[in-house]
Amino acid sequence: MMRSFDFVNARTLGEALALLSAHGQNALVAAGSTNIMENIRANAVNGLTLINIRDIRELRGISIEEDVITIGALTEIAKISESRILKEKAPALWMAADAFADPIIRNSATIGGNIAFSSPAADTAPPLLALGACVDIANKDGRRSVQISDFFRGVNQNILEPGDIITGFRFMVQRQSGFYKLGLRNAMAISVASAAVSLELDDEGKIKAVRIAMGSVAPVPVRCRCTEKALTGCKLDGISYAKIAQALQNDINPIDDIRASASYRRSVSPVCVKRAAELALYGEFKCGGL
Repeated sequence: MMRSFDFVNARTLGEALALLSAHGQNALVAAGSTNIMENIRANAVNGLTLINIRDIRELRGISIEEDVITIGALTEIAKISESRILKEKAPALWMAADAFADPIIRNSATIGGNIAFSSPAADTAPPLLALGACVDIANKDGRRSVQISDFFRGVNQNILEPGDIITGFRFMVQRQSGFYKLGLRNAMAISVASAAVSLELDDEGKIKAVRIAMGSVAPVPVRCRCTEKALTGCKLDGISYAKIAQALQNDINPIDDIRASASYRRSVSPVCVKRAAELALYGEFKCGGL
């Protein structure tokens, strides 16, 4: 079947927003296009206009000012995995980028595209949730920001409306953060389960504040608020898998698919959480399991 769609290039954010407004629901934003290529092969974009935003420089880059880190939506995953700022000040996101697909895909895929596609298995979603990130969005009428915890609505669904573009992400420095991904083989595999944790300890070494997020265990990437509450006030070394597993029952809702069963995902989720927490606190694993 012949593929039939239009392709236009936007050189600035203003030009991109004007094109999106003009084409309405028939517009599709393209940047790294690692997900869009699958739709092109499946003839799922026929009749649409692809608006290429890849050349918009103002949507690229990683910066820090007064402990607030900003990442442009068009920043490639490879740039995140190479960033000293993120490795030192937001290691959970750096770890996720380092475990993302293969070098070829990392050089094309963008953090904005990974979040906009809104897969439950999106590697960058759990760390952004654990870091308490804001998503910056623009359209022809102006700009707005939303907490990433309010962004996802379902499998490949989010709050973006026709005409919206994600412009970037902002979050506070969080040096004690970590990410762990369990796949079937290696980084090329879509995750069976993933977890990101950011935490703070009190003077006695107990968890004073914690954010926990997981991917591939629910219709959307999720904050595990019941588990956060259960672990607050505890020392990490003294937290058992059973305690984490019990708390996670109220946070996750995994399914059976070709990669893993729901029961398997439930069984490995506590290990993913504790390993992410240990990476956040120690930079290495202390626990066994798997």
